[in-house]
Amino acid sequence: MLDGIIQHCKIPEFRPSGKRIETDESAKKPEQQEPEEIGDVLHSCKLRLRDIISKNVAIVECLRMMPHKFDKDKEGNFHIDLINAAANCRAHMYGIEASDMLKTKRIAGRIVPAIATTTSAVAGLVSVELLKVVKGGPIELYRNAFLNLALPLIILSEPAPALRTEIREGLSYTLWDKWEVRGHSNYTLKEFLKHFLDRHGLEPAMVVYGVKMIYVPVMPGHRKRLPERMMKLINPPAGTEYVDLTVSFSIPGEEEHKPIPPVRYFFQ
Repeated sequence: MLDGIIQHCKIPEFRPSGKRIETDESAKKPEQQEPEEIGDVLHSCKLRLRDIISKNVAIVECLRMMPHKFDKDKEGNFHIDLINAAANCRAHMYGIEASDMLKTKRIAGRIVPAIATTTSAVAGLVSVELLKVVKGGPIELYRNAFLNLALPLIILSEPAPALRTEIREGLSYTLWDKWEVRGHSNYTLKEFLKHFLDRHGLEPAMVVYGVKMIYVPVMPGHRKRLPERMMKLINPPAGTEYVDLTVSFSIPGEEEHKPIPPVRYFFQ
């Protein structure tokens, strides 16, 4: 019976891969693609979540969390699917090689004994802080934690507020801030500059996109760009929803230009 099965078994033709192994140490290494910024991923997730909610797919019953006993060998509980998806999301953010289901299942099976120790304590503390973020509240409610279960020792402390950089009196920002400007297909550079003057009382002294200078008043011909469209000046790749710009301002009475948070400009 086995011989009959083997006789009808079709073995695919071997085809060598096109991978080339570089042996010259002085050869230039290929440039690795940088991982997508976490801000881009979060923005995309927010749009997808809004779409799901608008279609009444995400109902209260679906969003309610229920405890499950971990079982890596049961296909229908989707435990390994969830772990694999979460691991690959993290790999995508940090530029790590993604893993398949079998690799995730093998590692998850070995790591179960470790989950009951420091890992579970850290995950629990992080989850508590995450609930505080979702609920909102003053910084006094949050806690930093240092723990060593071998002693055992756990120390909780209040985090310090983020350092604020003052642009002028009554206007400051932190490392986590990002200013957004929402334009349209015919949005001009003049309108972009006027947005900051109307909203913050600041006149931009320089607008840069990566290494490309979009607007520097002291540069010859740059003032002629004011009526031109932002889409034309930036010339983004097709399908780009937004770009991050570096903008600085000149404050009356001060010699140095004042930096501000990154400016995210939306084309639509």
